[in-house]
Amino acid sequence: MKSEIPLTPEQRLFAEEHHDLVYKFLRKKQLSIDEFYDVVIFAYLRSVRCFLTEPKLKQYSFTTISWKMMNGAVSNYYRAKKTKKHNALVLSLHATPYEGSYALEETIPAPNPYMRQLEEQLLLHDLAKRVSRQQMNIVRLKSCGYNDRDIARRQDTTIEHVQMLLKEVRRALLDICYG
Repeated sequence: MKSEIPLTPEQRLFAEEHHDLVYKFLRKKQLSIDEFYDVVIFAYLRSVRCFLTEPKLKQYSFTTISWKMMNGAVSNYYRAKKTKKHNALVLSLHATPYEGSYALEETIPAPNPYMRQLEEQLLLHDLAKRVSRQQMNIVRLKSCGYNDRDIARRQDTTIEHVQMLLKEVRRALLDICYG
């Protein structure tokens, strides 16, 4: 991008000599230096580069070129602030959006251990319809915290066989949940 090209030594010297134009512009437009310096300074530096590299601009004063570019930067700033992404409604979980209404945090149900237990039982019930008895035994052992080696020893089979059966169980679970 053109603005990423560093200024030449001549352009830097010129920018330093006329830097007070930035402050004059901000004062004349009654813009806060803290908020708008970063907005206009890059337009000012572009105006320096353009003024010194484009011969057709020599017919105007540098002040005219620089103020025009800084005005454009301020206009772009205000236009960008008006876009939807900058004006999104922000809601707090704790605030009530309307008088007499509930806060958002009050509308979110608290986790219910009984419902979770019921959901788990129903899921296991559906799973039992789709997998073998041996696979369900492996699932129960796995849910009790046994690792694959311990399960293989208890089931009198190999670790690889246990892992293969668990892979099939995972596919069945995915099918139940997302199928």
